[in-house]
Amino acid sequence: MKRPVITLLLLASFTTASAMAQINCASGSASHKLVCEFPFATGQFANDTALGTANTGGVSSAQLLASSIDIGIATQVSQLPLASASAGTVEVYKAGVPETFNNLGPILTDRAQTVGRHRFFLGTSASQFVFTDIDGTSLNKLPFAWSATAYVPGTSIVATNTYTTEQTLLHFKIDQFIAVATYGFTNRFDVSAIVPAEIVSLSASTYNSNSYIVNANGALVLGPYSNTPTYASGSASGVGDVTINAKQSLWSGEHATVSAAMSVRIPTGDDRNYLGSGSWGFNPYVVYSYLAKVSPHARIGYQWNTNTELNPSYVTSSSTGALTYNGNLSLPGGAQYDVGADWAAAKHLTIAGDLLGSQFLNTPRLIPTTTTISTTTSTISLNTSVTGNSSYTINNASVGFKVNPFRDLVLAANVLIQVNNNGLRSRPTPLVGISYKF
Repeated sequence: MKRPVITLLLLASFTTASAMAQINCASGSASHKLVCEFPFATGQFANDTALGTANTGGVSSAQLLASSIDIGIATQVSQLPLASASAGTVEVYKAGVPETFNNLGPILTDRAQTVGRHRFFLGTSASQFVFTDIDGTSLNKLPFAWSATAYVPGTSIVATNTYTTEQTLLHFKIDQFIAVATYGFTNRFDVSAIVPAEIVSLSASTYNSNSYIVNANGALVLGPYSNTPTYASGSASGVGDVTINAKQSLWSGEHATVSAAMSVRIPTGDDRNYLGSGSWGFNPYVVYSYLAKVSPHARIGYQWNTNTELNPSYVTSSSTGALTYNGNLSLPGGAQYDVGADWAAAKHLTIAGDLLGSQFLNTPRLIPTTTTISTTTSTISLNTSVTGNSSYTINNASVGFKVNPFRDLVLAANVLIQVNNNGLRSRPTPLVGISYKF
């Protein structure tokens, strides 16, 4: 029996569907990308059928399952919360008298106040995302099953069906380094450039892999028998998707400020190496801040994205009923909101807390299921995964502090905790940062 070098679930998890449909991994520069890290161009890959799905024709199960996991990766990798350009004390005027607040502002969300005319802000931060679940299923035990035509080893029996089921343990980690530069053109308008550099690491190993061979008469002729465990790993590093943000103050009172802004994400990251989204992103938003010893703030916006090769579309042929590739769809987006407050606990210490939410509309998702195969002698139950589309919201809680040791130098530390199991979930994510306003 022909056995893939890497399980198809691994391929589904870490190979973009569009790459399989459009990228030639057999030769050329694409073969060196992470989407081609694993030797998946096998006869099984070309001919297998995802169990529990409709007629897939020439579209493999890896292509179908990739759409759910890759979109989970792309949406969150390209829209991870970033350290903001708020730092230092803020001076406001009350009845013409300046009043200085030592509140240093939020960490992962914006402040309505701009940096000031001809002021320059420079900051950098580092964080590590270690992902643990996808749509409520642990990455330590992702189920997958497929069928393929095979030969029975040591016999003359040919053109039989082989059914294989297994679990895969996946490790996926992103070390992210963010540089933020902001310049104030006026007291009411500033522009920021946010540049991420990332190191993406992944590895996978299979276990509990068993196969069954059923002949053309529907009889179980071999199985269950165990398959040799497999392992693969890869990594990539580079600049991710750069974001440009422009913010305009609309109204300022003695303590409160309301601003409107627009963030534009540029697809500069190599999506075939999981460093970017492959999609332009547009995020208009409104932000409110109230300056005091305890300073509440709120932000609401909407994320629009263009098409990406990470989200392929398939159509069903009217003549054969098979699925065929039909171009790319947009990266999922939706409403975004941040609410929180900053507490000036001491003259040079601010404690910040936030709830951050991101909505993803009509997104492919991973659904664990069980498929039953009936033979003339027994019944085979196979644990597997299929895909389905739905909308969901990811909520994160952010808690941290800022310290102002001298002048406009600010040090920050924070932890980000995902509070629900939607999408691609990570364990608590630490962040450290340093910034200065000139």
